Formats: sequence, structure tokens, C-alpha cells
Amino acid sequence: MNVGHLAGALTVARTELRRSWRKVTDRLSQLLGLGFGLFVFAAGAAVVSYLLVTTSPDLSDFAVSSGVRSAIVFQWLFVVAIITQRVVTVNPRPDAPDHLLTTVRPATAVAGLVLAETGRILAYAGLPLLVVTSALAYTTGSVATLPLVALALALLFVSGVTVAHVLGLTIKLAVARIPVLARHRTVLGTLAVVVLFGGYTVVQASGGGVSGLGFVPVGWVADLAALALPVTVSLGHAAAGLATTGLLIAGGLPLVTRIATAFWFGDSVTPEIETQEATVERVGTDPLASGLGLLGRLPLGSGQSGRIARRTVLLARRAPAKLSYLLLPFIIAGSVVLQAVVGELTVPTAVFAPGLALALPWIAGAAFTLNPLGDEGSVLPLTLTSPVAGQTYIRGLVRPGITIGGLCLPVVPALALATGFRPSDAVLVTVVAAAGIPAAAMLATGIGMVFPRTDTVQVSRGREAIPPTASAMVLYSVAVGVVVGLPIAAGLEPTLVQTVASGLVGVLLAFPFAYVGGPLAGVADALGSLGGSIAGLDTAVVQWGGLVVPIAVGVLAGLLSARFAARYVERYTL
Repeated sequence: MNVGHLAGALTVARTELRRSWRKVTDRLSQLLGLGFGLFVFAAGAAVVSYLLVTTSPDLSDFAVSSGVRSAIVFQWLFVVAIITQRVVTVNPRPDAPDHLLTTVRPATAVAGLVLAETGRILAYAGLPLLVVTSALAYTTGSVATLPLVALALALLFVSGVTVAHVLGLTIKLAVARIPVLARHRTVLGTLAVVVLFGGYTVVQASGGGVSGLGFVPVGWVADLAALALPVTVSLGHAAAGLATTGLLIAGGLPLVTRIATAFWFGDSVTPEIETQEATVERVGTDPLASGLGLLGRLPLGSGQSGRIARRTVLLARRAPAKLSYLLLPFIIAGSVVLQAVVGELTVPTAVFAPGLALALPWIAGAAFTLNPLGDEGSVLPLTLTSPVAGQTYIRGLVRPGITIGGLCLPVVPALALATGFRPSDAVLVTVVAAAGIPAAAMLATGIGMVFPRTDTVQVSRGREAIPPTASAMVLYSVAVGVVVGLPIAAGLEPTLVQTVASGLVGVLLAFPFAYVGGPLAGVADALGSLGGSIAGLDTAVVQWGGLVVPIAVGVLAGLLSARFAARYVERYTL
């Protein structure tokens, strides 16, 4: 790498990092998220460093074993997975590629992108790792530990980022050139995310498969990092780890350059596929039916509310990026299912049916009604000035979630019976889910009106979406947990609910008042007495009260929420 090439790569990396920083600081939510992440890393590093300095542990009996090397490989694979996802969805090209790629060589741009991603990793982990390494060097009296650990981390991060760019750009190139992949890219991408992060969660939680990665030479850089420490290391492993990661970087960068050149400058079938997807066969004289295709067979009713319901489904179908926030429940569910498949299940299969009974109502509301004003997009003024009544509009919004949730409802009792539930318990979770689906859909309308989002959020470079606000998501999730989750828990495990409620009221809520003391001590005593009263209730009272009351309150609150949303729409002004 000549000096001019290196200087150009550093300039590209600096520009990418500067623009990333501007994007983060432009949004308060992203800035708070960055601050929270840095705080978590810094707090952990501070605790570890304090323990190292104050206890001065004896490391003479410690050896860099296969388990340590396996853990390094596993975290390296995690870095590769995360950066691959970023390359595919966020950074497949540099900023302003039309200008940049006419002034520098593709190899320079590739090196700059790799350095920029490495810089983003170090922005989170660099300072905490430096603090812990400094504490370790101080404790052992080995100054050489600092440069050795820095070298090992640099090799790990840069090699991981390089491999991720090979994988990510290969995926982008395949999608750009193969029509089948381009046509089904959304479904394939969703499945890949679920399998990838679900599998990572499985292995991380169970420990299965991690100990068998010690043979991968990438993990041998652990010996390189520990060469100056008073621990047992293998010089052969250290040299092999250095050579392996170095070869990954030296051989990977030219390969990334070739793939990137083919992707950046080659033709793509994606515009043609998108044109085909936007072209629909006319079904009679109804453009909604033409756009919905098979989804037009959903029993969404007739009249104005039925057409609004079909339009809502059509908007979701044509903009699946808006529903990207729904991936989280599926990732969690996928990780649990994978755990069961590999035989390392740490969560009993009995949670499958209750989990699905909770997820269906959540999705029914979150998918279509949690951000009604934002989902209208640029046609919001037309919607507000249309002669459609607010109640009709809200009925049309909630119908897709209720209909689709209802069609999926039979899976709940089937799953409950398949996982060993008694028929009465299977009926219980099904009834709660059946009542929770319309309640959640109606609750979401009011919450979405109070906490709307009308500005776009970038989900990948060149692609934007308008998801619900974080406040709406949190409040809605808590509401669904109370309306659906609490009845399921009370019906199946009333003793557990009673114990948790007693401790929550009598201990957790009472503690701040008891700690302050003075006139607030009476409040603490009252809460403690209330907690004791809850603990003394008959189990049947807890079971039926926890089952019936939240559902009744949820349905009533849902009706009031829908009524509020209807009036809010009628009175809303831009």
C-alpha cells in the first residue's frame, strides 16, 4: 500500500465517520442510545479495572486454553455477522459514490470503508478495552501488554470487518445479478436475520458449540495478546494467529475490491424487478384488489371501512421496511425454537403456546395501528380532508390486525396441546389471545395518536421508513403485557403471580419511601401491609381476578382508545 493510497483511504474513513457522527447527533434518540451504550461499556470496564487494581490477582496458574480461544473466535464471528448485516443494509457503497469513485481507485474506497467500520467498533469498545488493558498492565507490571493487546485487537477487528465486507458485498452482488434473489430479497433477508441472531442467542445462552471453536486459528491471537503476561501461552499459537489474521486482511482486501468493483460499476436486475413488482394485473375495475393480489381474499368486510382496511394492508405490503421493528419477537421465538432443536433448551417448551398467545395480539396492533398518522405519509392531508368519519377510519385500521390475528389464532390451542397443556389450559390461553387481539389493536390506535411519528427513519442507505416512536412502542408493549400477559400468567401460575405481586408492592415499591423515612414512612408501612394482604389472598381469587379483570379493563380501554382516536383524527390539524 503506497502512501497516496493509504492517505486516500484515511480520508475516506474520516469522511464516513464524520457523516456517521452527524447522523447520530441529528436525532436525540440515537444520541441517547449511543450514550447509553458507551455508559454500559465504560461502567463494565471501570468495575473490571477496579477489581484488577485492588485485588492484584495471581495469574501464574492461568493458561490460555482452548476455551479462551473458542470464546475469542465466537465473538469474532459475532463481529463478522453484525458488520455483514451493516454492509448489506446500510453501507454497501460509500457516501456520494458517483463523485468519490471518479476521484479515487476502488481499492482506496474499499480500504476507507473497512477503516471506517473498524473506527465505529472502536468508538464503542476502544476506550473500555484500553482502560482494562492498562489496569492489567499496571497490575502485572508488564508495559509490553499494551502494544500486544492493541495489535491483537486490531488484527481481530480489521480481519473481521474485511471478511464481513467479502460476505456482505457478495450478497449484494448476488441480489443485483440473480433475479430470483432480487425478487425474494425481503423474505430471504428476514429469514437470514432470524436464523443468524437466533442461532447466536442459542449458543450464547446454552454454551453449546462454543468450546469446539478453539481449533480456528483466528482465536489464537489470544496467545499473542497474553505474551507479556505471567500466564501460560503457546508461542506457536501466537505466531499462527498473527499469520492467519494478517493473511485474512492481506488476501481479503483485494477480494473485496474485486467484488465491490463488480457491484458498484455493474448492471443490476433490481430496478427491473421493482418495476415488475409495481406492475399489477388489473382485476376488474378495483385497483385495490389488483394491488393486493392473494391478500385481497382476506375477509376485511365491505363499505368504506373495508376499503380502508384493504388500503392499510396494501400500504404494509408495498412498504415492508415499515414493519422491520416486528422482527424482534420472531428473533426471540427463533432462538427458542433453535434451542429446542439442538437439544440445549434452557427454557421449557411450556412457554411456546403462552408466548404465541402474547405475540399475536402484540403484532395485531403494532403492524397496522400503532402509527396511523405516520403511515399515511404524504397523503395525510387528503386523509384528513376526506369525508370519511373518524369511527369508520379507525374501524378500517383495526380490521387487518384483528382478521389476520384471528386467522392465526387456531395455532395457539394446537401448539398448547402439542406441548403438553391440559385441554382446559389450552382453552384458557386461546380465549385470552382471542380477547387480546381486538383489545390490542384498539389500544394501539390511541397510543399511536398520542405519540405519532411523521418523519422518516433511515433503515438502510437510500431506504427510509416511518416506524412508531419508541415511546409508543414501550407504552404499547407494557399495555399488552398487562392486558394479555398477566391473565395468561394468572390463569396458569396463580401462585407465582401472587408472589411476584406481593414482593413488587410490599418490598420494591415500599423501599424508596422507607429509605427516605420521615413522613413517608407511613406510605412504606401501608405498601408493606398491602403486599402482605396480597400474599394472604386465596389462590382462586388471584387466579380468577388476574384472569378476568385485566381482560375486561383491556377491552374497555381499547374501546375508549378507539373512540379517542376517531375524535382525534376528526379534529387533527397540520
